[in-house]
Amino acid sequence: MPTPRAPQREEDEPLAMTWTVGRVAGVVVMVIMIGFWAWIFTGGPKQANPDRLDDRAFVDRSEQRCVDLLATLKTLPNAADIHSAAERADVLDQATAKVAAMVKATEADAPRHGDDAKSLQGWFKDWHAYLGDRRDFARRLRKDSKAQFYVSESALKDTVDTTIETFSDVNDMPDCATPGDVG
Repeated sequence: MPTPRAPQREEDEPLAMTWTVGRVAGVVVMVIMIGFWAWIFTGGPKQANPDRLDDRAFVDRSEQRCVDLLATLKTLPNAADIHSAAERADVLDQATAKVAAMVKATEADAPRHGDDAKSLQGWFKDWHAYLGDRRDFARRLRKDSKAQFYVSESALKDTVDTTIETFSDVNDMPDCATPGDVG
């Protein structure tokens, strides 16, 4: 019978680490990922929104017009206090006339050339669609007391009130979003 062999003794030293192609690629990928996220979180890719207006004086004047409009709209009777659909439609027509006057004044004051003029074209187009929606609602409300307010779709495939609000937010004109008085 052969003599049993003693088990081989394990070395106390760790196995040598060699740099293989896979390990180098893994380290490079990890360093790139860490660098990418560090760049993102430190604001590396920040770019100005293309709809941000350069004419900040126009923005300030427009915001003030919108503040004044909202104050004026608050003086009108609240829809919750009106019991007749016809009366509600009358108040809505009054409010719409005031909103239309604000839009007209803002449009008359708007830059006529350059990127600001191009950006504002879409905003005013959305405002005009929104005004048409308000007028349509008042007309339908006179015929049907249960009529609902519908908002048109913008060229961006969202509702015009959403695109108006987004443009207003981008330009630091929060009071120039749709007034929210229709419900």
